[in-house]
Formats: sequence, structure tokens, C-alpha cells
Amino acid sequence: MREQKTKAFTLVEVLASVIILAGTIVTIIMYAADGLAANLQLERRLKSALLAEKEMEKIKNTLRNSFDTDFTTWPGSLGDNYLADRTATDVSSTLKIIEVSVGYDADDDGSLGTDEIMVTVTTQNAERS
Repeated sequence: MREQKTKAFTLVEVLASVIILAGTIVTIIMYAADGLAANLQLERRLKSALLAEKEMEKIKNTLRNSFDTDFTTWPGSLGDNYLADRTATDVSSTLKIIEVSVGYDADDDGSLGTDEIMVTVTTQNAERS
């Protein structure tokens, strides 16, 4: 009788296949994680821009009613760990430069560090007679 040869993978071939497959899966997971991190950063920047514009409009509306209002003392929290810093520079008695910086408080310390500021909006506001 003839002996039949069975075809099978050797242990070395199986291990090589597993290593190649694991390397491929790890690479895909790393790219996906990078994509998620970039997406989160972009989402935070977009939300910061929208909140900064909203704060600026709120300030301008307040200054229309009372030009001497001190909006720099308003609470910094905008919800969901977003914070705002507001500054006003008096150019003259009838002109102010207003700056609103908004960002995500990543370290949750209740204040915006320079690395946490995502958007800064600046405008000039004149007192209306």
C-alpha cells in the first residue's frame, strides 16, 4: 500500500502567520486610535469656537446697554469642562478692545492654561451715543 502524505502547517509557519497577523491588527488599531484622538481634538476646537462667538455676542449685547459693565468677572465655566477667559483693554473712554479665549479644561483644575486655550476671539467695541 501507498503511504498518503498529509499536508499540514509546521509550528514555525503558524507562529510566523500569527506574528504577521498581530502586527497588522496592532497597526490598524494604532491608526484608529490616532484618528479618534484627532477627531476629539477637532470637536473640542469647533465647540470652543462656537462658545467663544456666543460669549462675544453676549458681551457686545451687554455693552450696548451699559458700556461700563465689567464682564471680566463673569464666571469662567461654560459647561462640559469648557472655560472662558475674558479681557478688556480701554483704548479711550469710548473704545474697548475685547478678547475672549475659550478652551477645554483638560487637567480639570478650573482654569485655562496656555496649552488648553483653543480659540481666541478679539474685537473692538465703541460706546454708542
